[in-house]
Amino acid sequence: MKIIAVNTAETSASVALVEDGMPVCEELFSSRVTHSRVLMEMVEQMLSKRARISVADVDGFVAARGPGSFTGLRIGISVVKGLAYATSKPVAGISSLDGIAWQMAWAERPVLAMMDAKRGEVYCARYRFFNGELVEKTEELCLSPEKAVALAGGPALFAGSGALAYRELIEDLGQGDACFVPGFQNQVRAVALAHALFRDTELLSDDPASVLPVYIRRSDAEINYEKHPDRFC
Repeated sequence: MKIIAVNTAETSASVALVEDGMPVCEELFSSRVTHSRVLMEMVEQMLSKRARISVADVDGFVAARGPGSFTGLRIGISVVKGLAYATSKPVAGISSLDGIAWQMAWAERPVLAMMDAKRGEVYCARYRFFNGELVEKTEELCLSPEKAVALAGGPALFAGSGALAYRELIEDLGQGDACFVPGFQNQVRAVALAHALFRDTELLSDDPASVLPVYIRRSDAEINYEKHPDRFC
């Protein structure tokens, strides 16, 4: 089974072609250029120039469903939905936090995946793995960094853009027990999204409309409307 995976949850965008759980091609692009300007080109180049197959040869698609950038998530999900509609192939959405945590599937400590949610908050969840298998995952939450560290429940491995943004605070609160992953494991990876999908291919759906973004926190536009509805009349 060949799967195209797409991540646009944060500043970096990544795409991957994975066949039966093994990566064939992967590309990561980190820039302030909007994902809508580079994503389709990344997919097209990966298929035609490197894998040398057509999109019709792909068996399914997966995208990071969130949490993450409101605009970025919509772009990635829209692309995989469009490809799924065009090819009549199934599609799935996988948690962005899973796209971080599965990179540490052999960690002996709990893994706290943290994404910088801005406004002094992080999106986070705690994972426990045993022999490369996921045995526990908490609810995905939007918390202050302090509460996220408390969620770890003790010595943990911290990963993600939130761990980078609040490393000093985490170290202070962890009192020397906090561990951090190397830089290349702090991003949501398309290959990790595909890996999570191959662990449970029943997540694939023949209905592209079923794949929806999961924001966890309301958008700034919704909050501003609630505070000042008269401005939008």
